[in-house]
Order: sequence, then structure tokens, then C-alpha cells
Amino acid sequence: MGLISKIKKVKRSIFPSRSDLGSAGKNAIIGIPCYIGCPKTIHMEENTVLRFGTVIQNTSSEHVFIKKYTVIGIHCTIVTNSHKSTVGVPQVLLGLSHINDISKDLHINEDVWVGTNVTILVGGDLGRGCIVGACSTVTKPVPPYALVTGSPAKIVGVKFTIDQILEHERALYPVSERMNREELEVLFAKYFEGKKVFGIQTEMTEEVLAKLTVAKKKRKFIEPEL
Repeated sequence: MGLISKIKKVKRSIFPSRSDLGSAGKNAIIGIPCYIGCPKTIHMEENTVLRFGTVIQNTSSEHVFIKKYTVIGIHCTIVTNSHKSTVGVPQVLLGLSHINDISKDLHINEDVWVGTNVTILVGGDLGRGCIVGACSTVTKPVPPYALVTGSPAKIVGVKFTIDQILEHERALYPVSERMNREELEVLFAKYFEGKKVFGIQTEMTEEVLAKLTVAKKKRKFIEPEL
């Protein structure tokens, strides 16, 4: 690879545009500078935000899928591969040689909030609607609507009650994409027994609706097709 090609590759990684990605939905926002190892295997759906300072360490064989309504906070790190210490192979050559790699695609599902300085390691898929607290390290899958914090991240709460989730999803998703009460009851029984509820429900007053309207205009929000 010539010098000019190398410079262009570095520029795409540090200052990626929507056209550099594998796919980018309408209103997918990339904060720059950031760093993406292979932009062509990053897929952002509509109404998603990747804030500045984010690092995605991936290769051409490792895809990252960021689904609609999700926000990745500033200075987050996403790693889609790892390496197994191997007898006779020095660490400095282990990653470059790809001997005994652990390599996977990563899925960050709809309406996820990833706080600042979070690290998501290979295998740390994030379920719909979950929240990852600032400075946490995710090492394994996070269930839908869980609130996780810590290093490694553990479930400390749930985003909404079952009734609140049902109402929330009616506003965000068409019927075919919504979770039903039976699914949620199984989810709550498995993960959220006795856990505190993080989110709140507020009356949609004229003042609240006005603030939402302003926010939608600033974000150029695309309304869901329900």
C-alpha cells in the first residue's frame, strides 16, 4: 500500500463519514474525531448517535450493528476480538498473527444508552432498551431493558416496569416489532426480580410536548412508522 493510500485509510478511520460505513440509515450521526478500525463493517440504523472519541477496534471480518434510537456516549471503546495466550508466541505477535483469535460480530440493539467511557468487549451484545452506566466494562450479553454498571458490568436495575415497557414500545415500534407481555414476564422473572426501576413516567403536558418538538427538530428525528 502506497503512502497516499495509507493516509486515506487513516483519515477514513479517524474522520469517518456516513459513506465510509457498511450501511448508514437516515439521521445516523457520527461524532468526530473517533477511531474505527474498519468502517465498512459498521452498520448504523436511522436515528442513531456515535459520539466523539469513540474507538471501535474491529477488522474486515467483524461487523458491528447499531440499531435505531441508540446512543453511544463519548470516549467509549468497542472491541470485537481478543486473543488467547499461546505457548511459544510472544504477545507482540499474537494479535497480528491471528493465532487463536476470539472474533465475533457485535450487536447493539434498539434504544440502547451507552454511558461515557464504557468498554464493550467481544461477546458483549446489548439487548433492546438497556442502559450501560458510565465507565462500565461489558464482557457478556446484556438482556433487554437491563441497567448494568461496574467492571465487569452486572445487572443493578431495570429501565421500566412491564406496563411502562409496553407503553414505551407502542410509541417506538410497529406491532410486529414489539415485545409482548408474556415475553416480558419471562424476562423479568429471570433477571429483574427485586431490582429497582430506573426510569420514570411523566405526563405529556403541552410543555413536555413542546420540548420534544424542539429536540426532534434539532436531531432531525425520523418518526417511526407504527
